[in-house]
Amino acid sequence: MNNYTQEDLELFEDIKNGKTFDSTDLMPDIYRKNLMNLLWMQADSEYAGGLGYMPWIAKAPNAHERVLVAQIVKDEMRHAHVIYRILDDLGERTHDHMLAHEFDYRIPDDLANIGFSRVKKDKRVNIFYYNITYWEDFCLFNFLMDRAAGHQLEDTLESSFIPWKNAIGTICKEEHMHLAHGDKTVKALAQDPNTKAFLQERLNLWWPRVMNVFGKSENAARNDIYIRLGLKKRTNAEVRDAFVTEITEKCKEWGLTIPEYIEAEQPLNYTV
Repeated sequence: MNNYTQEDLELFEDIKNGKTFDSTDLMPDIYRKNLMNLLWMQADSEYAGGLGYMPWIAKAPNAHERVLVAQIVKDEMRHAHVIYRILDDLGERTHDHMLAHEFDYRIPDDLANIGFSRVKKDKRVNIFYYNITYWEDFCLFNFLMDRAAGHQLEDTLESSFIPWKNAIGTICKEEHMHLAHGDKTVKALAQDPNTKAFLQERLNLWWPRVMNVFGKSENAARNDIYIRLGLKKRTNAEVRDAFVTEITEKCKEWGLTIPEYIEAEQPLNYTV
């Protein structure tokens, strides 16, 4: 049960009735704390994601794909810059933060599964600790993670924090381009008998990693407060269900199999 104060409940009601905040506004502690958590999570994820994609500018299979990967890296870095600037406007020291963390760190074991765990003190979503080892991984990352991120970011289009709301529109459009690249390349790999079996292997590996980004079901209380503060619109379960529905339809069409995901049985086979 949540122990909200009367002031919290009044804030929730005000936000429900249309109250918004700007960077220069005095924010209640409960609002600022939760806003900062989401902003840091997005900024660090965008930055770490861009760094993880960078090697594929040179390693992509042809010149056309190298140009597209370079554009995706540019987009991710721009997204990080936009959110870091919002944090700077809120009094944070993002440059010092970026220097203090190993954003290029990746788990060395390609087959590792860290479940919901974290391996560093930055705020990135933990899927960005994994290596993108093969071209199939890069394509699946666009297909899966960019779609998951797109669903989550869509809620921010109605955020009660105005600078974030204003920034997210262009970011969402660019993320949709990334997932369109994922759709196109995964479909092609799935239809090629020389690549389909390995693609399915990598899908089996990445699926629980992506599903874990929606969080544990038992963490509904944190999601509840985000919704009450107008920082999210839907529950994690609702966003996850929309994501799974889309992926299932496409994989069925392309002859790929979605592996079973059992949240409680996700193993931890990497020492953090």
